[in-house]
Amino acid sequence: MAADDKHLAEKAAEVEGGDSSLVMDADFEEMISKVVPTTDDTTLPSFTLRVWIIGTFFCFVLGAINTVFLFRSNSFGVSSYVAILLAYPMGNFLAKVMPSVKFNFFGIEVDTNPGPFSIKEHVLISIFAGTGASSIYGIDNLGVQEIFYDLDIGHWWGIAFLFCSATLGFGIAGMCRSFLIRPKAMIWPSILPSVAMFMAFHQGELHSQVEDENAASAAASGKKEWSQLKMFGVGTLAMGVWTFVPGFMASTLRTIAPLCWITPAGSLGQKLGSPVWGPGIFSLSLDWTVAGSTPMSIPFWVAVNQLASTIIFLWVLSPLAWQGNWFNQPETSVQLNTTSLFKKDGAPFKGAMIIDKNTKTVVDSLYNKVKPIHMTTIFAFAYMGHFASLTSSITNTIVWHGKDIARQWRANGKSDKNDIHCTLIDKYDEVPNTWYYGFFVFTAILTTIVAEFSGLNMPWWATFFAIALSTCGTIPIAIVLATSGVSLYMNVVSQFLIGLILPGQPIVMMAFKCLGVTVSLQCLTLLGDLKLGHYMKVPPRHVFLSQMLSQIMAVFFCYISYRWWMATPEHREWVTYFGSKKAAGNLWTSQTLNTYYSASLIWGAVGPKRFFFESSYAPVIYVGLALGISLPIVLRLCYLFVGGPIPWQLIYAPILLSPQGPSGNQAHHFTGFVVSFIFQFFIYRYRSTWWKKYNYVLATALDVGSALSTIFITLAFEDRHIEFPAWLLNCTDSTEPCGRGDWCAITV
Repeated sequence: MAADDKHLAEKAAEVEGGDSSLVMDADFEEMISKVVPTTDDTTLPSFTLRVWIIGTFFCFVLGAINTVFLFRSNSFGVSSYVAILLAYPMGNFLAKVMPSVKFNFFGIEVDTNPGPFSIKEHVLISIFAGTGASSIYGIDNLGVQEIFYDLDIGHWWGIAFLFCSATLGFGIAGMCRSFLIRPKAMIWPSILPSVAMFMAFHQGELHSQVEDENAASAAASGKKEWSQLKMFGVGTLAMGVWTFVPGFMASTLRTIAPLCWITPAGSLGQKLGSPVWGPGIFSLSLDWTVAGSTPMSIPFWVAVNQLASTIIFLWVLSPLAWQGNWFNQPETSVQLNTTSLFKKDGAPFKGAMIIDKNTKTVVDSLYNKVKPIHMTTIFAFAYMGHFASLTSSITNTIVWHGKDIARQWRANGKSDKNDIHCTLIDKYDEVPNTWYYGFFVFTAILTTIVAEFSGLNMPWWATFFAIALSTCGTIPIAIVLATSGVSLYMNVVSQFLIGLILPGQPIVMMAFKCLGVTVSLQCLTLLGDLKLGHYMKVPPRHVFLSQMLSQIMAVFFCYISYRWWMATPEHREWVTYFGSKKAAGNLWTSQTLNTYYSASLIWGAVGPKRFFFESSYAPVIYVGLALGISLPIVLRLCYLFVGGPIPWQLIYAPILLSPQGPSGNQAHHFTGFVVSFIFQFFIYRYRSTWWKKYNYVLATALDVGSALSTIFITLAFEDRHIEFPAWLLNCTDSTEPCGRGDWCAITV
């Protein structure tokens, strides 16, 4: 190492110490370091034929299922945890029955059965499965174009569009590895449940510090403790059984609204307490699919920030703005918790009222008849939060982490020479930068061609602008995800900018948004997979190839599934029923596609200038931007000059300014906080030995159990319109006083 490089490495190594601004919670980071494996066996098989067989199978199955589930009224997807569970016996079965045949494949030595099924193979299969389970974001774009705008760009252009949007972001990941993967402060909480699950299945292959502590504790107490695998099995079975209660037999337990119990029927309290109609203040849910395992994986300080954001924006400001009519809205029958838009007379607004069927652009004379267009206050503050959270993530990165990132970049990833994970992973060949950059250039050129000539009619400069915007926004978003486990997205800012430049063109806006979101999203996905491989000591090149190949396959699998569903005319019609109570297809009205459609009207058809700046909604944008720019600076100044007992670095502006928008069940906010308080505060602090051994294993088990039962309930009962008999805790439209299923008696 040259003298200058050595000096840079030493300087950056100091950054990785306790004084680094990248270290958000030193205690939590130290606890995590004991959970992940600190040994490696370089002889374990990794990118094998078994990975190809099992991984391709789950990529296809999960991709096809979740693409169809995209059309469900209540968003639901099959988690890749299901594939991780089933892949274990499948891998062991193939290890026993497949013959060992060795051959040379283009210079690569292949063994059809290299020995026992390994943890590294299991990790790579999970990457294949996770890619399929995530589906393809561009499907939303194609669906809205065809259903609401009657624009079908054809099979080959459609596949090419999905391929470009799904893979363009891979090149950006190569630029970020040195300071988003290698530093141990970048813990990536969202992948820790997967780490615990793999360690539970493959005990003995890799080793972690917590295993030593568990063994010592068991020896000292003389008691035989449950293994992690037993905890996983019991947790999966228990949650699988329980899910039938709120998921089928007692649906009212999905939405417990205490405020509705103590306020008079038809009063304001009923609306505010309802998690279906309104913000669901203090509402809870006993359905695990509502909260999920995320509250058990993120640090508790993140959950506190999320609850504070919910209280400020959802529970306080949204109702005040609604009752005080801050946005000069007309009276309407539209519920508060919805993405649906309404006209100046309060009637629902549809894009067909102002869009020319041939040009797919806005007819000004038609728009002038219905303007201004309105949205609910919950939706408005959600948009404000999008602007605030994205700008605050950039400001936060600069004022809190800028110097440390610069040093990491200059050190070129050499600051982590004393980190055991980096030492072990450095035994394997790194992915060359030319792989990333070469693929990035190829997909950028192909994307430009597709956008210009496929019928989307997006100018070449708009494609380059979308790529540049996503590249600049990805790094601060990735830092938020890597340190807190909270995901931010580029959708609103991308819609806003292209809507200002090219107003009245919803098709172009949607394509621009799709690129803006997916370039960043796929980059984050690859970085998360690289961090998982980093923890589990999987060769980086194998991780990269698995992600790349599975993404290409997922494009075809998801597109075929999408075409199969859309081939039935009734399926397309059902999506237009959203918000109505028509019996036919009421489970398949797709909240996802309707939200995407509403956004196309706001930012594309009407445009941000007319929708916001020529109406009373202008503060949504400029207040959001002002908050996002200023709050991180204020918090940093408080940290430097005020100090005291307040942990200013844990008051995290990108999370505090990211309120959730309308959803099917607002009970997930307070429910998630309660779960986090139990596991990430109380058990983490007072039962730390149990937490280190079981927390992430149990989190994964609960997700798997609920997912398996939900799939069964969906296919066996809901899709066949089989209902459990109505009783006190299982309400239907005809049983009162439970009304919408949340025991809230609301009169509009």
